Amino acid sequence: MKLPKSFLRPQAPGNPAACLSLRRDACRMLRRFAGDMALRPRDYTIREHRQRRREVAVFALQTESLLLEIQHPPGPDGIRMSYRTCRGRNDLSGGRNNAIDLPSLSTDEGYTNLLTTLRVVAGRRS
Repeated sequence: MKLPKSFLRPQAPGNPAACLSLRRDACRMLRRFAGDMALRPRDYTIREHRQRRREVAVFALQTESLLLEIQHPPGPDGIRMSYRTCRGRNDLSGGRNNAIDLPSLSTDEGYTNLLTTLRVVAGRRS
């Protein structure tokens, strides 16, 4: 998987073009994860929200048992990704966050290992 440029460079929160680019790339990446996990469109939801305390833009793919998040905090840190278990699509508490190493997604082996893990958490086979 090739990581989008918007994930690799810091974004200014006041730049609307950069925010739209980040939103488009995050939603595209989450749809790719859903497709590669063989999820049907009715099996998942992609949401966007903002954590007010920390001013973090969060994009999430949620199934009945999996929550995969892409977080974009302000500043030079870039993107953070994590996943956790949940009980239903309205459960935002779930288990603990499991961080995803972004550079490992660039390799075939790293991406395949992550997909395998996400399938297990989501309750999917193969």
